[in-house]
Amino acid sequence: MPPEIWIGTVEISFTHPEAPHIRKQAFTVVTTWASSPEEFRQKCSMMLESYGWKLLGVETANALPPDRIYDDEVEDMLERTRTNPAAVIYGTFHTYPVM
Repeated sequence: MPPEIWIGTVEISFTHPEAPHIRKQAFTVVTTWASSPEEFRQKCSMMLESYGWKLLGVETANALPPDRIYDDEVEDMLERTRTNPAAVIYGTFHTYPVM
């Protein structure tokens, strides 16, 4: 199957630059070119590891539906992905509340 744009929600673990001893968990939307769920996961993992972050899981990952309308942030991510076949673009981190 040829690569196409995929979009998914991933859960990550990261450290805050100002408090590197504290790990946080968050989720974010990712867009990239992929041919399968496995390739999407692998690209996300490699991108996150390049920042010292860890992929905890992929909640959803699908080829981009042709008729879906997204908010401005995701539309911007998709436009940057369309113009760069090597792109792995992530959005805003949504962190979990501290318990």
